[in-house]
Amino acid sequence: MILNLLAEGYNNKKMAELLQLSEHTVRDYVSSLMTKFKAKNRTQVVVYGFRLGILK
Repeated sequence: MILNLLAEGYNNKKMAELLQLSEHTVRDYVSSLMTKFKAKNRTQVVVYGFRLGILK
């Protein structure tokens, strides 16, 4: 779900509100995705998500 919201352009604060999580938790999830995809930024995370077929 975090990856989908990233692809839609949501910031951490808005994702936290929508998912009823703390902003810190969302930031940790985004950082985890960046590490797993070896991405340098949020945009690269989304690009890799599309390339891997996770996002459509």
